[in-house]
Amino acid sequence: MKQPLIESLKKGILAHNGPLTDATEKSAIRKSPVGGPAANANHCRMEAVPPQGAITLADALDRAFTLHQAGRAEEAGDLCRSILRARPEQAETRCLLGTIAFGQGRLEAARALFTATAALAPGFFEARRNLAILEQAAGRLPAACHHHRRALALRPEDGATHLALALLHGQIGDEPEAVSWLRRGVSRAPGFLPLREVYAGFCERAAVRAFGGGDLEGAARFCEQALSLLRGAPAVTQALRDLLERLVRVALLVERPALAMELLAIKDPLDFPEVPPLDIDRFPLTLLPFRAWCAAAGFRHETWRAPAQEPDETLASASPGWLRPQIDRLSALAREPVGVALAAEIEVVQGFYVKDNYESHLLAGRRFLLREVADTVVHGSRVPLVAVTPGATAGAFRLPRPLYRTVAIDRPVLFLPSTPNYWHFLVEVLPRLMVRERGAETRSLPVLLFDVRPYHREMLQLAGLPAEQVIDARELAGPDSAQVLYRLSRAAVPSAIPYPVAYRWLRERLLPHRRSGGPPTRRLYLSRRGAAPKHRIANDSEVAALLAERGFETLQPERLGVLETIELMAEAEVVVAPVGAATANQVFLPPGGRWVHLCNPDFFHPDSRWNPQMGVQIPLLGRFHHLAGGFTDDPATRPDDLLARLDVPVRIDPDALGRLLDEVLARPPTGSGTG
Repeated sequence: MKQPLIESLKKGILAHNGPLTDATEKSAIRKSPVGGPAANANHCRMEAVPPQGAITLADALDRAFTLHQAGRAEEAGDLCRSILRARPEQAETRCLLGTIAFGQGRLEAARALFTATAALAPGFFEARRNLAILEQAAGRLPAACHHHRRALALRPEDGATHLALALLHGQIGDEPEAVSWLRRGVSRAPGFLPLREVYAGFCERAAVRAFGGGDLEGAARFCEQALSLLRGAPAVTQALRDLLERLVRVALLVERPALAMELLAIKDPLDFPEVPPLDIDRFPLTLLPFRAWCAAAGFRHETWRAPAQEPDETLASASPGWLRPQIDRLSALAREPVGVALAAEIEVVQGFYVKDNYESHLLAGRRFLLREVADTVVHGSRVPLVAVTPGATAGAFRLPRPLYRTVAIDRPVLFLPSTPNYWHFLVEVLPRLMVRERGAETRSLPVLLFDVRPYHREMLQLAGLPAEQVIDARELAGPDSAQVLYRLSRAAVPSAIPYPVAYRWLRERLLPHRRSGGPPTRRLYLSRRGAAPKHRIANDSEVAALLAERGFETLQPERLGVLETIELMAEAEVVVAPVGAATANQVFLPPGGRWVHLCNPDFFHPDSRWNPQMGVQIPLLGRFHHLAGGFTDDPATRPDDLLARLDVPVRIDPDALGRLLDEVLARPPTGSGTG
């Protein structure tokens, strides 16, 4: 019956909250009439005593306990009092009666019964333990500590009591003493996993605090403490597994890749139980920008400055304040070089970038990765990359060789990373074709992609790539392509293309394919009503009806072809759209076109990593307005992660949207950067 106590203690110390609730503590009081050795020897012999006729004391106690467990407290109490009339010194019965009183909210009666039990049976561990829980429920934390220490003197190796003392000192605010009890508890009760969970959790939080304060060495020391706790654990619970995942990321943030490797060594058997540890290729991974990546491998490469779309100077004054720092860096971004590595020997791990399956590439030595995936966070036991932490300079990589089939591609190809996401493919993948036209060495190369979709093929053809020049790597791998390592021996690898360069190239290459050139008078609403349940507008129909009154057409982008979408955008006066992949189509707005972006309240959160991303898109595309809706979920269950909160439906206030649209439509367009 100890588990409720353990769970309540764990929750308390993990959260560093106040005293536990009465309800939690009542359920934690020991109900089972089992005393310590001294109590059993001196006061609880199960000899035949006739408190109610012919039944034994043992039978009577069992019956009282069963009644209590069944919720029949009054009957259980009557039976306990009958036993005590015959055997007033019977400690276990008095302790059970105290438990019944506690459950009924009669704290003073319970305290008197537990105190009398402890006096009758000084070696009765449960009486001391229950007194401690009662005092804690009453808010008398020093008294609770006193009784827990008395209980611990009776059972020095009781892990739950060490954990309780750590929790209590955490509530009191004495963190060093709390940690001391955790340390002693792990030493005296090494097999009691909740102690390790709580202690390792404390170390992880302390490491994060140290990192936030700029103390990288201190953060590393806390990670090492957690490592020793995890390494000595007799088993790894789900809580410890989650801690391992977070500690790997902290170790990477403080630039301790070897420490991350040690943490991964503990996690490997959990993630790959069918793979012998020696078959797991585990190593730190250094993230490099393009030219440094080429230099590390000794690849021949070319870099050059490509023409970029420059923003209009008037945009700075017309844009919201949160965008201005990003506007200031647009000119520098436009000057970033574009390049291509030639005859490169690389490896591509399918599923490396789990979000949108954006495959990425390593050098053949598997030690250096292009920085383009620096924001990747990977989940799932079948994926080799555990974590590349945003802003980190190194990642942790695991390649369990028996799980992956190697496919060798020896022919020269132009390698492009792949994604089924419309936004990422249009803005980040397709513009890399510009390097194919750079020189004779790349001009005739076929293009290797993964999992090519119909809209990919339409985009590629509009960009001038013949269909016969597209190779789908997954067709080479065959139907069993879920776990593949592709080894390319002669690949041309383009660099990432800066947004200003990508936007100019996309407009120059795709807009001429328009079949008509109507004036920019259309008003469009890009609804997500038929899309996956992400980024949804909860009152989509209400929004569409309001927009229809102002001359807007409601479209579902997933039902449109690529060229059809381009033509609609190029004729748009105003586009209203929620967060989603369709926002990439801003690139095709006409000069002076405006975009009203519907988002959740956290999209432009100070901690959001999308601020810079949005900042380098919007100023190039004319006037931008955004309107935040209100969450429709239960705040108590809302995820902490900003990315996860993007999936919470929001309700747009029709009055606020109407006022914004009236203002946008009444004002003549200014500040175009899309000529």
